[in-house]
Amino acid sequence: MRITRVIMAMVVLSAGVLAGAAREASPFVVVNGSIQPSTGTPEPPSGTHATLWHNASYATTTVRGAGRLVIGAIGEHCDGWPTIRVSTTGGPIGEVTITSGTDYGGYALGPQLAEGRYDIRIELVNDRYTSECDRNAHLAYARMQPLSPVDTTFGFAVVPDTQEEVLSATDTRLRQRVDWLVAQRSVLDLRFVAHVGDVVNYDTPDHVQYERARTALRPLEAAGVPYTLAVGNHDTQAAGPEGELRSPAGQLLRDTTVFNRYFTAGRFGAVRGQFEAGKVDNGYATYTAGGLRWLVLTLELWPRRAAVAWAQRVVAAHPQHNVLIVTHHYLESDATIGQGPGYGSTSPQYLFDNLVRRYPNIRFVFSGHTGTAASRVDTGEHGNRIHSFLQTFHSRRTNPVRLVEVDTAADSLRTWIYAPHTDENFPAYGRSYPDLGLIR
Repeated sequence: MRITRVIMAMVVLSAGVLAGAAREASPFVVVNGSIQPSTGTPEPPSGTHATLWHNASYATTTVRGAGRLVIGAIGEHCDGWPTIRVSTTGGPIGEVTITSGTDYGGYALGPQLAEGRYDIRIELVNDRYTSECDRNAHLAYARMQPLSPVDTTFGFAVVPDTQEEVLSATDTRLRQRVDWLVAQRSVLDLRFVAHVGDVVNYDTPDHVQYERARTALRPLEAAGVPYTLAVGNHDTQAAGPEGELRSPAGQLLRDTTVFNRYFTAGRFGAVRGQFEAGKVDNGYATYTAGGLRWLVLTLELWPRRAAVAWAQRVVAAHPQHNVLIVTHHYLESDATIGQGPGYGSTSPQYLFDNLVRRYPNIRFVFSGHTGTAASRVDTGEHGNRIHSFLQTFHSRRTNPVRLVEVDTAADSLRTWIYAPHTDENFPAYGRSYPDLGLIR
């Protein structure tokens, strides 16, 4: 098979373009590959595609304009699809796996590029050849895709401990907060909702508090607003009737069977990975807003070292995402970072030392558990500023929610706390921060 293609390559490359009806010349120059008649759709103007058939194959072309680079390609499957690596004179742009054998669908790579002329190199990086199959990539075009104007301002919401709001069937505060967020979705440009844990106060044989919480959160699912819930100590079997601590507390803290029965990754809507299969105790979700990429990392309370190590891998694997961490206990009421592990495995200080401060793309930490509300700013190892916010309240009369507005163009954040049940603001906890240093 490959001998035939080498002969074809010699003929085609010596001629420059295929014989036949007048067409545009191929936009590619190929090394250790060939220009062949196109077989996918829609047909390229040249009627050809550039074939890369082993890891020494590459194609070059020139692209002009501004926007994101888009490669049109099809592939041949051989124990997996072909992956191409794209670079320009300024360095790597990115890699993408071609997942169709018939459609020259556009694969967008890398960040937005400024107006200019770019010399592009495209390589096959995962060649495979057996007696049964041959993994190849066929390139139809490379072009710049202008980006639509980006709305650089958007919002997300952080819900504090709601354990006081599910004790009675007549308490509508949790549902009313959720309904308000959905109703204000356009006004706030609401992209995500996070909950810092203690969704319920304690479990009962009929799991009625979980039923009430799940019902109250359903409007988010119906509206397509992605959300996540951190697991608080009251959301585990460590909390007994009336919320008192059971024994052995450390072991029962990790029993989240009921919580995971009522709240699943599928319900949350944007979860991309979990530390433990079928459990939302540690997971991450991604979304795009303000023209940037975001990752919400939800961690268990006083996390196990293995969970922190998993979180390290997640953050390291998403260097172009701005990371928000949500965990039940991190800040104390005086805005200091918690020092004790409670009846868990590690302390908030351990989390700061081993995760929060170590990665340049970690931007925010949100927590509850203790106190009312507070905030602080730390500097990570790479000089990045990390903004941390406490919101707990444990209110018995209203339903506060932290609202966050990010302006990616101004690189700024504004946050305030509002309670829709009583139409009440909490100006003492409002903050504005410039120079976030967002990853772009």
